[in-house]
Amino acid sequence: MRGSCLRRNDGTEARGGRKGYDAGNVRWQHHLKRTDQPPRKPRFFYGWVVVAVAALGTFSSSTETFPVLSIFLKPITEEFGWTRAEFTGAISLGGLVGSGAALATGPIVDRFGPRWALTFAYTLIGVTFVLMYFMSELWHLYGLQIFARSMNTGVLSVASAVIVPNWFIAKRGKATALAGLGFPAGSSLIPLFIAFIVSVYSWREASLGAGVMILVVSAVPTALLLRRRPEDMGLRPDGAPPESASDMPARDLRMTDRSMRLGQAARHPALYLLIIAVSLWWFGRTGVMLHAVPYMTDTGLSDAVAVGALAVHSAIGAIGAFAAGFLRDKISVRYLIAGDFLMNGLAFVLLLAVDTPLLAMAWGVFYGLSQGAAVTLQRLAFADYYGRRHLGSIEGVARAFTNVTQAAGPLVAALAFDVTGSYRIIFVVFVVSNVAAAVLAGGGGGGGGAREWGGGRGRIKKNKKKNKKTKKSMI
Repeated sequence: MRGSCLRRNDGTEARGGRKGYDAGNVRWQHHLKRTDQPPRKPRFFYGWVVVAVAALGTFSSSTETFPVLSIFLKPITEEFGWTRAEFTGAISLGGLVGSGAALATGPIVDRFGPRWALTFAYTLIGVTFVLMYFMSELWHLYGLQIFARSMNTGVLSVASAVIVPNWFIAKRGKATALAGLGFPAGSSLIPLFIAFIVSVYSWREASLGAGVMILVVSAVPTALLLRRRPEDMGLRPDGAPPESASDMPARDLRMTDRSMRLGQAARHPALYLLIIAVSLWWFGRTGVMLHAVPYMTDTGLSDAVAVGALAVHSAIGAIGAFAAGFLRDKISVRYLIAGDFLMNGLAFVLLLAVDTPLLAMAWGVFYGLSQGAAVTLQRLAFADYYGRRHLGSIEGVARAFTNVTQAAGPLVAALAFDVTGSYRIIFVVFVVSNVAAAVLAGGGGGGGGAREWGGGRGRIKKNKKKNKKTKKSMI
């Protein structure tokens, strides 16, 4: 037959060839067939671009961290005749100013996203290092470093902490691990770069090069490529299809994607235990990182060995960060972070025994693994416990407290050295602070939010088993 029989939606038949059929009705039926199909997962998820931008940002911004600043300490103080406490004081004051900046940054990031806050901070830190090239007075150092450190501890620390959690839920551990590779990579390579320029030219050229690098590698990609949340681009977390935001059942997804406001989180004592634990860890972390190179050279090791140990520590830190992200999917963050803080305390014990190049490198490996994991686990803990919607505000409050101990660690270590002529007493104090941090983190009860809403992985696995039983009973 030349004609064909087509069935309309009302059950009647329409006959005709290519020219006589009901085209609108057929198109409508074809549309129904297409929408009945399950939604397809996007071939490429833009969240991985966001992960790359986050890694680039932390790579070059590690210039304003203690492994790099410790390389500037000796040449600058020796050129101008300043004490180590005077040099460290500028950095510590900047950290204290950063506490106020963190409180203001949190709500801004929650409302507008981290893109322009990070771009602003990266740009100003880069310009600060360029201006250090012209430094000649102590007040120049204080003005520039207070400004740069406040941007680092008050803006970068808060805004960068919400980037990956906003884009990932089920894959948050892996994504955080990948984004976290930028910081240890920068902390291992940039000190070598800075030390090389200092040895060939001077600390001024090294500062100039660091500033340009921050502007090019961090500020520009952040301004061009970073986005706030997948929903802003019509996407779902983890790159999931429109009707399913992850491979987990819908009930499990709602539990892991629920968020606590700051006021709700503040009702749980566990939040304060976590903040105190993290603050104690930062007290020892910043204290040793700024003074690690001077300490090792004071024991008779060469500058090359001391800087090399720091480079090894930072490079191995990438392995620690990567491993922590993957372990988070199998073990509760609560137990991971407590065990890791204890490892950090043992690393300080090992540092007290360093007097040979071999021991220096061994310390770099052990401390690198433990501190690399600690940075990743801290970000995962707050995101897993309290969700992603109001994470900036919660991180801002936490950073306001941790910035105080970050600032105190290097200054107390410098004062201890100026008074006693040695770092040994203060390093013992750092051992005690890390052990106390481990006890508090392990006794935090899951952060309050995780225990109630299933932020821990164990709750999700139980729900998976329940869903399987439900399916079997339906069959």
